[in-house]
Amino acid sequence: MTASPPGRSYPAPSQHDPVVRAATTVIGGPWGRHAAPGARGLSGVAAAVVVMGTLMVGVGVIQKGHCLRFGWVDPDQFWRACYSDVAVVATSSSLVDGSLPYSGDSPSDQPLLSGLVLWALALVSPASGGDVAAQRWIVALWALAATLLIALATVALVALHSGRPWQAAHLAVSPVIAVLALVSVDLVAIVLVIWALYVWQRRRPALSGALLGLAFLLRPFPLLFLWAAVIMAWRTGRRRDAARVAVAAAVSSVAVYLPVLLVLGDGVALAPRRFFSGAAGYGGSLLVPGLFGSSVPTSAATAVALAGWALAAGIGILRSRGVADTARADEARALVALTAPMMLAVILTSKAVSVQTGLWLLPFLALSALPWRDHLLWAAAEVLHFEATWLYIGFGSDPGRGLPGDAYAVAVVLRLVAWAWVLCRVAGRAGDSVDRYSTRSSLPEVPPDSRSRWASAASSSP
Repeated sequence: MTASPPGRSYPAPSQHDPVVRAATTVIGGPWGRHAAPGARGLSGVAAAVVVMGTLMVGVGVIQKGHCLRFGWVDPDQFWRACYSDVAVVATSSSLVDGSLPYSGDSPSDQPLLSGLVLWALALVSPASGGDVAAQRWIVALWALAATLLIALATVALVALHSGRPWQAAHLAVSPVIAVLALVSVDLVAIVLVIWALYVWQRRRPALSGALLGLAFLLRPFPLLFLWAAVIMAWRTGRRRDAARVAVAAAVSSVAVYLPVLLVLGDGVALAPRRFFSGAAGYGGSLLVPGLFGSSVPTSAATAVALAGWALAAGIGILRSRGVADTARADEARALVALTAPMMLAVILTSKAVSVQTGLWLLPFLALSALPWRDHLLWAAAEVLHFEATWLYIGFGSDPGRGLPGDAYAVAVVLRLVAWAWVLCRVAGRAGDSVDRYSTRSSLPEVPPDSRSRWASAASSSP
């Protein structure tokens, strides 16, 4: 991590963000002058954010409490909103006895990297089989892994956003971590993307591409960051870097995918094939007509989704000229600014936007200058959709308790509107290099008698 400049302090958001300040009333108020991790430089900020992120994962474990106690069984896992792919897939597919994924009579339909991560968890788990004990162990191991992943992401984010290091809390301390982090293993790919941005900022395009290529094996969204890196490097005259990042991404993906395909057969291709053969699914805009009785044909939904990716590529080319100058000053945040509208085009045209997809907005928030007000408004829509999804699924087994299609459609639309709001704001502000809250001269709400103590603490930081 980059060392903090001498005499520089990083006051906690509770000192200047009114939303954060109000939220701290439940724990006794904002940070005081004797509890100022920001005065200890970037390492102090990173340590504080990691601790808070660990607590958020703990809240997520509590949120899954019913299923941890009684198991992930239908329909209770929907009524209690504690469903988790981590528990269900690892104990209901070939992974149940520690076998390789995508093999046997019940191959996993998870993306390659997801299947490999779940396989690794099953291998180290003390319990096997499909009972509650095995599920508990798998989820517990993933909770530990998620905590470590959030710590790794925090370190990279603090270093990338050294002017506003507390922005890393937008990933680690987000309310959606509590409800989504244990649903899937998407955090693996998200951390790979964040570290890809970190090494890209340090002009290591081959390593950045390799990380993005690995992340692509879990979700397709890293392709947007890769495309942004390619066209940004091209715009700024670094054509060799553009080629390196693209080639490295392709090589790393193929180097992992091809051996697994040769060893396990075409079962590994179940997830890619599902994109073309599957109908519109949960959370997607293309599902909304079907909720009112007019389903979009699968072929048409596939065409719209592919058109969305093509549109995203075009948007990236058109917008790259406008953010090229910003890239010379701060490449990572310029890359985020360029990727945001492309992400929006893909999300709005996707066949499905699963509940865990909400985790993918966190890097955009953490590498932008957005305040917590915007974050919490989006998070409210995300959590509403999270709850609505399970109630809608449960509607089939008990209409009296479940959520009908038209009500679920409202939750889907509100969530997509929230995504559009945030990504449009990120596109406009992610390259903002204003450093309003990182110096000793900008402590607007610190009491006058404590300013000198903040200054003395900052001057003694490394």
